[in-house]
Amino acid sequence: MVRILTQIDLPQAQDLFRTVIDDLISRGIDQWDEVYPALSDITDDLQKGCGFGYFRENTLAGYVALNDEYDPEYKTGSWKYTEGRPLYFHRLAVRPAFQGQGIAGSLIRFAEKHARKMGYSAIRLDAFPPNTAALSMYERRGYSRAGYVTFRKGRFVLLEKALYST
Repeated sequence: MVRILTQIDLPQAQDLFRTVIDDLISRGIDQWDEVYPALSDITDDLQKGCGFGYFRENTLAGYVALNDEYDPEYKTGSWKYTEGRPLYFHRLAVRPAFQGQGIAGSLIRFAEKHARKMGYSAIRLDAFPPNTAALSMYERRGYSRAGYVTFRKGRFVLLEKALYST
């Protein structure tokens, strides 16, 4: 079940990200660390009502933030779907104990359904190329590459998907 998160969920969200970061580092993927995503990022998501969680048996198993916000570097993207307004998703994460169970896919489907319901025309995001599992998951779900951006951790792939027929 996916639902909007509140401040009550902050401890579970914080624990989820700590666990995911440790797992990524153990697999040699230097995508996230103690700097990002910071507690302030997660707190901000919850305060703005844009943090969503996938729960399994009262445990926060997955997380995604959905909003209109994007980094200035996104302006350099070669975006194909420019009609209407895009929704951006950030910080998609699944607790390692629940990975491989379709939770990331459920969160992506939720994001797409939510975006359509709210009148968005496309979804945009970035992915870290060394995280090949995440990158291929997005591409299998119809997200296409729209260029690259450079952040503190290196080069990230920009991805997008239209939510309407082109």
